[in-house]
Amino acid sequence: MKRKLIYIITLVVSLTTIWSCDFDTDIYTAIEMEGAFESVQDIQNAVHGAYRNVGYYPYRGNRVIAIGDMASDISEADASTGHSVAINMWTFNETTGDLLDVWTYAYKVIDQSTRGINATLELLNSGDLLDGEDVKLESSLSQFYALRALAHFDLVNLFGLPYKAGGGNSQPGIVVVSDEPIKEFQQVKRSTVEETYTQILKDIESAKQYAGGDLEEAADKYYYLNEAAIYALEARVNLYMHRYEAAIKAAEEAIELRDSEGVSNQVYLSMWRDVVITGEDIFTLKKSSDDNLSANALNTLYGSYGSSVSEFTRTRFDATDIRSALIYTHPKYGTNHPGKYDGLTSSAAVSNIPVFRLSEMYLIIAEAEAELGNIAPAQTALLYTAKRNTAITTIADLPATQDGLIDFIADERVREFFVEGHRFYDLRRTGATATIAGDTNFESAKFAFPIPSEEINSGFGVTQNENWSQNLPKPAGD
Repeated sequence: MKRKLIYIITLVVSLTTIWSCDFDTDIYTAIEMEGAFESVQDIQNAVHGAYRNVGYYPYRGNRVIAIGDMASDISEADASTGHSVAINMWTFNETTGDLLDVWTYAYKVIDQSTRGINATLELLNSGDLLDGEDVKLESSLSQFYALRALAHFDLVNLFGLPYKAGGGNSQPGIVVVSDEPIKEFQQVKRSTVEETYTQILKDIESAKQYAGGDLEEAADKYYYLNEAAIYALEARVNLYMHRYEAAIKAAEEAIELRDSEGVSNQVYLSMWRDVVITGEDIFTLKKSSDDNLSANALNTLYGSYGSSVSEFTRTRFDATDIRSALIYTHPKYGTNHPGKYDGLTSSAAVSNIPVFRLSEMYLIIAEAEAELGNIAPAQTALLYTAKRNTAITTIADLPATQDGLIDFIADERVREFFVEGHRFYDLRRTGATATIAGDTNFESAKFAFPIPSEEINSGFGVTQNENWSQNLPKPAGD
């Protein structure tokens, strides 16, 4: 029998096979095309392959996170090294590699997940399973759906305009993949933002339907999209859609399922230099000395490549805020160095990369309650992170008006999530202005990144974001 690698069809270039030389031929990347998914083990291997792509540097191992900070007012790149400079200075274009990286690898995950969903359903419906195998398959199915939802969500928030409250979002989104993977040479088209979010929510519901089982009993479940993480994703998606009641409900469910008291201030400060799971973690990308992304790690970007946090970020903290200790003068890398990616003492390039944290769920509840005008519930949820400023001990120390709370929460998200990749996306979804690339009143909500030229030039139907370059920052005097 002739052996072949499973072809991962993406939308890049001419939709040809793209298992690249970046990968070793591990078991989950070298399954025969003929009878590729014949066993539960084949399915589980495919799940691990999809997670590896999520954690790889072109996707959530670096790019999505770095763009979220470098395209905002959080971080500053070092022009002398060239890393993330085009994003930070807003001099990118349709050929910028960072954008192509995300487009390529997010669609790899979408393709892998779609193939995995179809194969898993086929095995589940075969009636030829051993005892307990159905539970393992359902767990894998849940993760495939959640991974596909996450990848669609990341893509639409880079390459589509933000979701507008109230629906009717006919602005171009991305190419949605649902029932079948995209075939070679297949003509495709972009769905609307509304259609994209509809598919994301549909996949989240499917992920919830099959969640549980053996994953929930596993000691390492927080390295996967466990049930709490699926609700965390749902909470984030609904916040971005301005569906505040739904965001609150999902965040509360994530908190209940995580069943954690959180962490002490001491653990909070130390957890960034460790790779053990803490009470903060809901879903984190695990890194190790064997899988540390090396020169492509976020640690290196904020280390030897010279990137730092901005003065805007540093000045969001009071002296009494314990989180201010995570921004300091490094003896080698200089001032405004973020300690979140300092790595292990034995390996500076090794840091876990959080995707969903308990703190985010409380801040989602706080923001959603504040937007709904519910002051007391907003204050109660906000206190979970705000008390990391030791001068804040009760809700009486927090703003008591709706506008005051919303402004405070925006700054609190800077304090809590700096260099974790949230800020650019926060500015877009809220419509807030900020000083970006010299423009003191830039509206990120009017901007979507250009689709990579390799995709556009392939001729398979994907259209460019019209006039995207007209919505770049305009520094004073230009």
